[in-house]
Amino acid sequence: MAKKPTWSLLRAWQHMTTSNCALNTIVLGAAVIASATFATFASNASAQSYPDKPVQVIVPYGPGGLTDNIARYFSAKLKDVWSQPVVVENKPGASATLGAGIVAKAAPDGYTMLVGSVGMATNPFLFKELPYKPTDLSPLMLVALAPNVLYVNNSLPVKTVKELVEYAKKNPGKVTFASTGFGSSPHLAAELFATSAGIKLLHVPYKGTSAAMTDFLGGQVNIFFDTMQSIHYAKEGKLRALGVTSEKRLADAPDLPTIEESGVAPGVISSSWFGYFVPSSTPAERRKQIADALMKLSSEKEVQDKLKSFGLIPAGLGPDEYKKFMDAEAARWGAVIKAQNIKVE
Repeated sequence: MAKKPTWSLLRAWQHMTTSNCALNTIVLGAAVIASATFATFASNASAQSYPDKPVQVIVPYGPGGLTDNIARYFSAKLKDVWSQPVVVENKPGASATLGAGIVAKAAPDGYTMLVGSVGMATNPFLFKELPYKPTDLSPLMLVALAPNVLYVNNSLPVKTVKELVEYAKKNPGKVTFASTGFGSSPHLAAELFATSAGIKLLHVPYKGTSAAMTDFLGGQVNIFFDTMQSIHYAKEGKLRALGVTSEKRLADAPDLPTIEESGVAPGVISSSWFGYFVPSSTPAERRKQIADALMKLSSEKEVQDKLKSFGLIPAGLGPDEYKKFMDAEAARWGAVIKAQNIKVE
């Protein structure tokens, strides 16, 4: 018959078991700490090393327009900050949805950004289907705003907003207006103006400001709601500036009346705007890193002066404020689009 284990052997076994458990606990704890430390180190290293390769900036319009000018100016500045190339690529087409779709489907690592405009808020109301979901893109920073100016070609026999409205009423559907695409700020400003004034205008969309302005100056279209960047053409006598879509006259153009002042088109207040986006699934830390760099640049006097030279009003809104701004723009222009039954077939 086997002997029962003595109490001394039991105590020895219990001591050994307890010691092993304690040792296992220590080893496990050390592993957890090491893992957390490594993760923190890796995260910090990743943040410090970004960017370690060229960054791509997509402009969903053709070269030469304000969106393109802003993207190229900020890209040159970011290159100096990051010591990495920041390459701008123009991807015009489909009212900016082509370029937006490219960025929405890009790797969410901060190496592909979009500089978008009003179409980012209006396209969901214009298209039955988009090549991306609006929630696929996250706003980073609103760069600037730009009130629209109502320009007319010299071939049109009008010199004031009131005369333009009278002429359009006598020639319904014959007065044409250019835009930088369906749902763009020039398009919606013209639609708002036509509705307010009770006139009919014929829409001629283009793939960007440069293409639209070329035909406008050439006399192929009669009206173009562009920004103050084109006021020099009026000063040179190549076209006429009739009014601005701001609530008050602009400090840089005190002699240019607001459209509201004409008395024939009340409530025509609108602005173009321009800002940065990245894929929404980009890690929050990376989004913040990029937004912080953009915000720091936008606060510099040199940058603000450059934006003003483009005829812009610097905004510098961060991600949260930018999102609220976009939501308000979507609600406002969405109502106009639905009321006018504007659609892109």
